[in-house]
Amino acid sequence: MGVKMTSQREKKALISRLLGSDPRITGFLFESPEESVLRDRPERLLQDIWELESEDRVLVRAALDIWSGSGQVFLAELLDLNEPAFSRLLTAIQQARRPGPPS
Repeated sequence: MGVKMTSQREKKALISRLLGSDPRITGFLFESPEESVLRDRPERLLQDIWELESEDRVLVRAALDIWSGSGQVFLAELLDLNEPAFSRLLTAIQQARRPGPPS
């Protein structure tokens, strides 16, 4: 189950925070920096994930879990993230649990 938010824009803001607004990864996921639309179906993105480095693949899967619950990322993989990425992950999780748009 994906994060309960009212709009794709809110989900994208949360994912951007998780990814640190990395243009490589956000470009992999989204149509454009301005749009809150995935560039393809989550299943297709997961098929193309091999293009990315290991840690980026974990972040994309976490982002897809935020988007639609389709990333199937494991806790053990999240615990192996580098410190900045793990810190962003924790911030994104905290914000996802709060009502209203991410700050």
